[in-house]
Amino acid sequence: MTIMLSGVAFITEAGSGFGQSAAYSLAQHGVRQFALVDTNEAGLQETTQTLASKYKVTDVLSVSTECSTEETVEATVQQAASRFGRIDFAINNAGFGGPMGGSPDTATAAFEAYLKEHVTGVWLWHRAELRQMLLQEPRDVRYGRGSIVHVCSIHAFAASPPQVAAGAYVAGRHAVLGLTRSEGVLYAPQQIRINALCPGYIASPLIESSERTKAFIGNLVRERVPADRLGQPEEVADAVVFLAGPMSSYMFGQSLVLDGGYLAQ
Repeated sequence: MTIMLSGVAFITEAGSGFGQSAAYSLAQHGVRQFALVDTNEAGLQETTQTLASKYKVTDVLSVSTECSTEETVEATVQQAASRFGRIDFAINNAGFGGPMGGSPDTATAAFEAYLKEHVTGVWLWHRAELRQMLLQEPRDVRYGRGSIVHVCSIHAFAASPPQVAAGAYVAGRHAVLGLTRSEGVLYAPQQIRINALCPGYIASPLIESSERTKAFIGNLVRERVPADRLGQPEEVADAVVFLAGPMSSYMFGQSLVLDGGYLAQ
């Protein structure tokens, strides 16, 4: 069944990865107005061009930002709201990264820098989107005032593998899930839905970047993922469509796990 959506999508990190895939899937399912944000200007151009050539979507605001400062975030969300009149679907992405190794070997500055970018940064977008959605009238009981999806990780629930000690990353994912739950409950009466998508191990250029990484992830998948394969970016993007749109209209403050069975064991 094809899900047909209508409304305005606002997507961070839309120039690559999950953000880019989410834009394509939302367009495939009917969305025709997009605000796309990334520091990667070339990636944004690729996303915009593909939306036009493959999905016939041309009503796109593309914003290249140097970093997610408070002023930049607020201005970008207001620019989108001024252009389109409202924001119906906000998709916030944050990538893998942060210092590797246990806490005794981690510099304070590296730990703080990761959390600033991937927790505070996500929260700044979340706050600006919420402020805009609170100004909007509900469309109906299924769409409400708007929907926010935080693309998180299974490591919001589970430790990273010991071979890849990633304490800052795991702490950051737990923080984003906590924000999702707390504010998902807080703003449910205002008909704003806030949920998190928690993917497991998904095929990506990062995994293919070296034979060592590819072999490590391959072994991890064979040992820990019952589906015995990596997820595909399109599978994550389709789950974003579900969480963002009215098919999940009774989900508030929830997490949707997409991991090939990793956490069920």
